[in-house]
Amino acid sequence: MKKMKKITLLFLLISSFAFGQSKENAYQELLKESPFNSMYPEFMAEDAAEYFKEFNKLFSEESPIAPKEARLVAVSVSAAIRCEYCVSAQVHLAKKAGATDDEIKAAIQIAAEIQRFSTLLYGNDFGLDKLNKIIGKE
Repeated sequence: MKKMKKITLLFLLISSFAFGQSKENAYQELLKESPFNSMYPEFMAEDAAEYFKEFNKLFSEESPIAPKEARLVAVSVSAAIRCEYCVSAQVHLAKKAGATDDEIKAAIQIAAEIQRFSTLLYGNDFGLDKLNKIIGKE
């Protein structure tokens, strides 16, 4: 019986080591797939990588928004939230998707004007009821 316990314990230790090695190998593969996977804690990196693949479908032909237009939206949002990483990446990707410099400038201008107008409306306590009447929503 003692010998059986030792064998079982040895088997569990070897299995744990092998499982740990397998997880480490899987994580290293994720890092090879994309350097962005290194931003996530190891325990959730696989799920994050899967999500990122799904998220990127928004910029593909599968999306209800054409890839170029989706990238222009991303440029606009990136500028509005003032994310230098996002602006750099999204402008580059928008150009790869066929966006012109003028389209990119227009997307950024739209973001700026929406933000400006929002500040004016909010700061002047314009009121949603008044706005809805003006735009014909009511």
